[in-house]
Amino acid sequence: MKTIIAIALAFLNLAGICQPENVVMYAGNEGRETFYDVMEISDGTILVSGYADNLNWIDASITRIELAGGNDIHNEQGTNRYGFILHLSHDLQQILRVVHFPQGTVEDIRFMKTTSLPYAATGNIYISGNTSDTYDNDGGYFIARLDNNFVNGVPTEVLWARNVWATAALQEYHPWDVTSNGKTYYISGEPHNYNWSAMYRLNEFGEREVVENWRTHWLAAGGEWRGTPASSYIDGINAISYSGIALKIWGRCELRSWTQDDFDLTMSDGNGGTRKGKWPLDVLFSTPCDPDNPTQDGPGYNNYGATSCCPVFGGTCISIDKRNNDVFLGMNFKSTAIFADGSTSPDFEPAVIGMDSTGILNWWSRLYHEITPAGDTVQSIPDQYIDALAIDYHNNRLVVGARAHGNNTENLWEGNTVSANTSAFGFQNQFTGTFGNIHESWLGKLSLESGVLMNSTYMAELFEGTGSLGTTHPDPNLDGWPDPNTGWPDVNTTRIAKNNMKVSSNGDVCLLGVGRRTITTKNAYQKMVKPYNGGLSCWNNFVRVYDENFHVPLYSSLIVGQWDTLTQAGGDNTEMFGLYKTGHGVICVGRQKASESGVALGNDIPTINATSWASQSPQNETAILVYYSADSLNNPDDDFINIIENRSSEELSNRLLIYPNPSRIQESVRLSLGGEILTGAIYNIMTMNGKIIAYGVVKNSCVKTEGLEQGMYILCIEKNHGRYHGKIILQE
Repeated sequence: MKTIIAIALAFLNLAGICQPENVVMYAGNEGRETFYDVMEISDGTILVSGYADNLNWIDASITRIELAGGNDIHNEQGTNRYGFILHLSHDLQQILRVVHFPQGTVEDIRFMKTTSLPYAATGNIYISGNTSDTYDNDGGYFIARLDNNFVNGVPTEVLWARNVWATAALQEYHPWDVTSNGKTYYISGEPHNYNWSAMYRLNEFGEREVVENWRTHWLAAGGEWRGTPASSYIDGINAISYSGIALKIWGRCELRSWTQDDFDLTMSDGNGGTRKGKWPLDVLFSTPCDPDNPTQDGPGYNNYGATSCCPVFGGTCISIDKRNNDVFLGMNFKSTAIFADGSTSPDFEPAVIGMDSTGILNWWSRLYHEITPAGDTVQSIPDQYIDALAIDYHNNRLVVGARAHGNNTENLWEGNTVSANTSAFGFQNQFTGTFGNIHESWLGKLSLESGVLMNSTYMAELFEGTGSLGTTHPDPNLDGWPDPNTGWPDVNTTRIAKNNMKVSSNGDVCLLGVGRRTITTKNAYQKMVKPYNGGLSCWNNFVRVYDENFHVPLYSSLIVGQWDTLTQAGGDNTEMFGLYKTGHGVICVGRQKASESGVALGNDIPTINATSWASQSPQNETAILVYYSADSLNNPDDDFINIIENRSSEELSNRLLIYPNPSRIQESVRLSLGGEILTGAIYNIMTMNGKIIAYGVVKNSCVKTEGLEQGMYILCIEKNHGRYHGKIILQE
């Protein structure tokens, strides 16, 4: 199949940018190709990562750079693929270059992350990808740091690479993230099984290191020490090799209280109820845990106990606040619910955990009530999982993508029962209908500082043929679809993409999902047949952008083959993995599936505005890239080039005053923001193409321009989490 890529035909000039058009395309050849991740960098260009059997679909005139330094990556049982990053022009019309590992070194490049905040100057780039190797050889995935970030230079090698043993969900989710100062947190292991799993931190050189306030430490001389802080170890901190959070029950006291006072602690659950125990695993046990003599006495106060099977937890997501390097972990663990009549039921309990950069526990959330606001001790029998975490820097929130397997009285919190925000409501307040054995997604925003719930919504698409639809949604952009908060329709399994939820500069939440009768907006490029208009739906992948409070989707569109609405044939043939919000729309990447024999499955997706390096149809498993544009998605602060170009000089001067302007080379300029004198703010000076050429801290309201050549530049200021920009002209 050829790779499909939706491309924005945005023509950049110094006066501004034209409104982009929808573009959907395939690119590739008879081999197998997949696009996995996408991001815009601060010169306005686009990076897309993935894999391909070969690179012959890329024109021979395009520069190809083979990454050095990957010899230590273990992929002995691999399939001889290329893991690559395409570097594309801002309008996606051109492949500027392709950077790739030698063939067979890795299975793919799955994720790309940076040390910088979103929509700010691009920092160092880190990548991960899948590997295929044995347990003894740390098969699973790798993490690596590139030597350049494409803005200040083109990568030519990986400075270091870490092999991470991982199986099952850990290999699917790649739970890792990087701090602003280059430390990498990651999870290794075999979730929900018997062997091992743990969370570790790497230093800037890719080596495991000590974390002062974690409670498990491995000694340089061999063996372990359990205690905190690490600096209190009797033989000194230098005797400790590295630290970890052991995600296993048997023989461990991790994520449990070590004292009776901590175990008996009654705390707010973050949404009007309470819970017992300082740590998230206390719920399974009847006593605190002695680290020198671990026990597993249970069940806990609400009759949840540890399961006799599978002592290893499932850690799926890590997200880091780049401003202070606080760390957030999403996980779940197997449990056994014990009922009043003595019968039992297997279950999974979730937890979202917030820690500071030294490893101190700040808070944790179960995402449902253990003791309700009315004082009733309850259980939540449906399984719950954490699928994605992201930081909303605009509102200081942690965005949680979770999932409930089944519907019961106590479940993930409803959108209109938010204790700290009584006027809150979600687009879909609750899990409706009568079906139990299905998976429904849920989105929530928790305070970064305390874990208190502020907003939430379910994301559960309609079951084929359901009734009880309720009334039409009043928002005209919902295109006549029923309001999910009226009626009581049956819903169908709906999952969000693993670990690739994104947040825009103003807090809008962007995600990919899989659903059935998916609600689409009026401004969607590819729409679903409405349930009362006749015609059948199909399983589909879709992209959705919610407003910052989850009140309504700003945009929701399918990405699927054009199916027959009488027979359902031709759909259910795409998988979407990564997305990025731009100033006018959203870029999404993935693939169209193929059979084992290499035949493209289903019908083609509806292509439009294909570029010269792509094609109109697939051949095999083929990568997909779409750009969907809509007025409701317009936000200049979501596109680096738009930030620079889309504001008039009058608008800019109202926000940031630069004087004198024009200024002379070798002199300083003074700054003022709304009459406020700026001191201590971070500044960047960039070329008109977005390349950073100078940066530092504003001192005495001045920025030095010495060493710069004559010309026009963009001066960017970051202060109190806000970004302000203005043009500056330097003259002889």
